[in-house]
Amino acid sequence: MAKRNLKLRFLSFLLLMCLVTSLAWAQDGHEHHHHDHGGIPEMGPDGKRLDSYQVKHDMDQATLDALRDKIDLYRGMTDREINMNMSGMGPNYEWYASSLDLNGEVGVLILSHGVGQNSDRLLVEAIDPIASEKPTAVGFGMAMMTSSYLQSSVDDLTARGVKKIILLPNGTTTPYNSLTRQWKYIFGLGEEATYLEVPKIQSDAEFYMAEHFEDSPFITDILYDYAKEISTNPSNEVVVLIAHGPEDVEDNIPDLEILSAHAERIKEKGGFLDVKIANLQDDAIPPIRKRNVKQIQRWIRKANKKGNDVIVVALAAASHGVQTHIENDLRGLDYTFNAKGMAQHPLYITWMSSAINETAATLN
Repeated sequence: MAKRNLKLRFLSFLLLMCLVTSLAWAQDGHEHHHHDHGGIPEMGPDGKRLDSYQVKHDMDQATLDALRDKIDLYRGMTDREINMNMSGMGPNYEWYASSLDLNGEVGVLILSHGVGQNSDRLLVEAIDPIASEKPTAVGFGMAMMTSSYLQSSVDDLTARGVKKIILLPNGTTTPYNSLTRQWKYIFGLGEEATYLEVPKIQSDAEFYMAEHFEDSPFITDILYDYAKEISTNPSNEVVVLIAHGPEDVEDNIPDLEILSAHAERIKEKGGFLDVKIANLQDDAIPPIRKRNVKQIQRWIRKANKKGNDVIVVALAAASHGVQTHIENDLRGLDYTFNAKGMAQHPLYITWMSSAINETAATLN
């Protein structure tokens, strides 16, 4: 009897192994292969490859030291503070925006900082005209310690026949920032890693980086519309445009020089008393960030003292991101705030489409 039971258990084990193998083969025959880079979640019915928006980090000492070496802000932080800061950034994940039935040789990968579930959803909904035309995925996240979600995005695009991928930087205003350089490093476009040296993308596809929005007239028109929405007496109003900004002083100077075109145009278009622009440099070391906050506060107090009204507009693609920090920094001051993200405006998709089409026109 004992021998018989042993034989039955062995046969059951063989049957189970055959079943597992068969299921694996069936899955491989019906689903496209993804490179193994950190365990990619299955794609949900909404196109997201994400387990949870709740991210907790518990990094080893080598990783913490590497982050301190690369990022100035982290050098003055404890291990616990770095873990908390990283967790506050949200997840790195892919959101596939097109129908899985849409195929094409040219695809789009929108690279976005990502700020939260609601704002990320607004962006994906807004890009439907783009996603309906070309296979399109969105990579949300800072790519500081991982590139697996970007590898997943590329795999999903190439599985639909895409051979040339246009990378569209969303939310970073100009090329002068560490996040853009990290993206370029990951896609093998000639930059060094500005964060950790995560795996580069493995693919036969060719990658082309589209232009940032920089001083695009489309962006000017969005900011102008947002200022006019809350304006009551332009000739007595000072408009303050506030962007997230890069963390490095060396990047901030050329970045602001480019963005200043928006302030000049809005002043001419709207008949405002004055239009100023500032980068908060939200991820910079405290002395740099505090200096920028104090400058903005001085502008507002000076305008109030002269009897002028102040309008603040966030120069930010996403909603619910840097806007929260701006409100906290300006608490107690007299101003009116339009906190809308630019992606909520129809012209933002016009800019996106324009940047994609301009890049597509250069492809061989």
